[in-house]
Amino acid sequence: MRTLTGSPASWSTLPHQLRVSLVAALTAWTTVLSWRVLTSGFAEVGFPLLFIGVVLAGGGAVARWSRIPVAVVVLGQLVVGALLVLGTTTGSPLPTPGNVDAFVAALQSALESSRQYAAPVQPGVPPVHPLLLIGGTLVLLAVDVLACTLRRAPVAGLVLLAAYTLPVAVTGEAVSWWLFAGVSALFLTLVFIQHSDHVASWGRAPDGERGAFSVRTGAISNTAVGLGSAAIALAVVVPVVVPTMSMSVFDGNGPGTREVQVKDPMVDLRRNLSQGKDIPLLWVTTPGPRPSYLRMSVLTRFNGEAWTSGDREIPPTQTATGTLPPLDGVAVSVPRKEFKYDVRVGPDFSSTWLPTTEQVTRISAGTDWRYDLNTRDFIAARDVTTADTSYDFTGVELDYDEQAMNVAVSGAGSVPGYYTDVPPTLNNEIRRLAASVTADAPTRFQKAQVLQRWFREDGGFRYDKGQVESAGSGGADLLAFLDDRVGYCEQFAASMAIMARVLGIPSRVAVGFLTPERATNGSWEFSSHDLHAWPELYFPGSGWVRFEPTPQARAGQVPGYTTAEFAPVPESPSPSASRSTELLPDRGESPSADSGTADEEGSSIPWVPVLAGLLGVVALGALLASPRLVRAARRRRRLGGDIEDLWRELQDVTRDLGHAWPPGRSPRRTGEWLGRLLGRPVAGRDRPDRPRRGRDQAPEAAQALDRLVAALERSRYARDPEAYTAEVFRADAELVEESLAAGVTPREVRRAAWWPASVVGRRTTWRSRPRSGDAGPDAQAAQTVDELVG
Repeated sequence: MRTLTGSPASWSTLPHQLRVSLVAALTAWTTVLSWRVLTSGFAEVGFPLLFIGVVLAGGGAVARWSRIPVAVVVLGQLVVGALLVLGTTTGSPLPTPGNVDAFVAALQSALESSRQYAAPVQPGVPPVHPLLLIGGTLVLLAVDVLACTLRRAPVAGLVLLAAYTLPVAVTGEAVSWWLFAGVSALFLTLVFIQHSDHVASWGRAPDGERGAFSVRTGAISNTAVGLGSAAIALAVVVPVVVPTMSMSVFDGNGPGTREVQVKDPMVDLRRNLSQGKDIPLLWVTTPGPRPSYLRMSVLTRFNGEAWTSGDREIPPTQTATGTLPPLDGVAVSVPRKEFKYDVRVGPDFSSTWLPTTEQVTRISAGTDWRYDLNTRDFIAARDVTTADTSYDFTGVELDYDEQAMNVAVSGAGSVPGYYTDVPPTLNNEIRRLAASVTADAPTRFQKAQVLQRWFREDGGFRYDKGQVESAGSGGADLLAFLDDRVGYCEQFAASMAIMARVLGIPSRVAVGFLTPERATNGSWEFSSHDLHAWPELYFPGSGWVRFEPTPQARAGQVPGYTTAEFAPVPESPSPSASRSTELLPDRGESPSADSGTADEEGSSIPWVPVLAGLLGVVALGALLASPRLVRAARRRRRLGGDIEDLWRELQDVTRDLGHAWPPGRSPRRTGEWLGRLLGRPVAGRDRPDRPRRGRDQAPEAAQALDRLVAALERSRYARDPEAYTAEVFRADAELVEESLAAGVTPREVRRAAWWPASVVGRRTTWRSRPRSGDAGPDAQAAQTVDELVG
């Protein structure tokens, strides 16, 4: 009678469980990488989360393969995840009273920092790492439970979407496209694997037959992947083709964000600078000092030809009314003074940007104006302008510490990436010029000082707004300005900002008014000839700091901190002490954030990520070695038993070598079938890749197999079966096992040793695979015969 011989479904095997779990964990971890914009030093969170994900995935896979109840699996993963978060935060996973108190204190400090500081949270304040560790672990656990334990990968996509959109909701900045592509590819892989499992569980018709319920899994899988890929492609392409898709449907305040398209303020600056008549534009009344450098807009992006403000996404909740968030990147220890400013704008100044001082803590301008949290400039949200308007705000005057800025670490990791972007098309001569001019400056701040002095004094530049067109306007470019060395404020500000980025210093260009004149009513009057541009450079602890590279003919004074002198430092081979002969990267390479000072903190070994990585490697190695260890323990136990245990050991050896034990056969018939799998043992390199098999190839092993079969049959009917111990027939069994191993390729032998199918499972067939020189099974052996085997 012919029957269909089945095998366990592929999803129930340990390798498949591990594969699905690791793909799910990698998908969740890659999604959590989008949180790197929430805090500086995200590596202290990312690497531990990778280790936690591997542990939860591996433990969950082994638990599911062992048929442990779902509730127990989830509860165990939750406990393990909590202990790992505790250990990462406090240094010890043991929940002692002191350890728990330390964790609670760190969590409370993280909550306080999240309320007081805007993202990304800067160094020098209590980190928000415990919050990110808890949230990341919950994401990893939720994806594993949904996609692997409950086998609902599409539902896990909702968790991934929520985690992916978190940084966008907090910072308003879009996540990079490569991260979106990576998450999409991993999620498609996860859905494909689970889809294949479902289709495979439906069944197939026998080979050569076409049943009513036979399915072409490959075609369906390709369709699923095609549909998923098309959906992701549409999600990326449609907003690009139809830009209005990102705009709010309703006007006015409401949930979500509204994209505000802004014009390049440089256009107005160039037009006003070319005017012959000086027109009064606005008046400022304040009890404080003279309000110089009244800023309108911040230009953050350099496309290789010009600086632009880019397209801003301003949440409707960020209206120019009331108290503003804390100053970006400015430590609480920096001395400061606050002054109130009342502004009245005349009818001749129509701008969609609101003039204020560089640092503002409170403003009252109305709900028609919004503020950008990253740049702290104010943009019109509706069809309004500054013409004939009045408003007031509280500005902050900071007393910067030159020494603190001189020893500050790199700020590249503390600000969004576009503040350090250098277009690959930037001329290499500009890169070399930035390196050579600042070669003798040992720190980032001193390099900025050298650049300012070079533009104002040492470089031979001349201010003349009538001779050189704007960089990027079509008449001249940045390199031409640096060669001719004549221009006006726009060229000086733009050039210093891009050269600072080449040196690894975050930079941007500010546009506003330079210095006012006293009006008859006691207020300060700004006119069209006061329009100006200057660069702002970022130093952690001090925030965005103004520099003045425009020569004295236009800007008479420079900030006092930019002329401070410092004691010389010893020569060192660090990148910050490089000479002019050590040039910066050529086109296409990114400037290193370490091109300035590499202090002790920046050069120290990141022990937490290193240890987390080592622990992850050890855990992964232990996980991969566990099948071999389980198999060895099982063999030792059987070799101490009886002949039945020895026969079961021979059965597992056969399965490990890539065969399947023939079902429903007596020991004698099984022995006849195994005899055709025996090979001649050959040591060393003489062993062929495709060995010949059969009883004639290993006669001694065939005789040992016959003795084992006879002993097994007698033991089942003997009055004293305990006489047939495994120890008596161990030599015969080992001889048979050696010949079975000689009948397969060396690769299959290694796989049997390190990844035994009797432990992890493998889809196999009981029919012996024909080899060169094999006689092949006869017709009777090719069928399954049901016999009583006892």
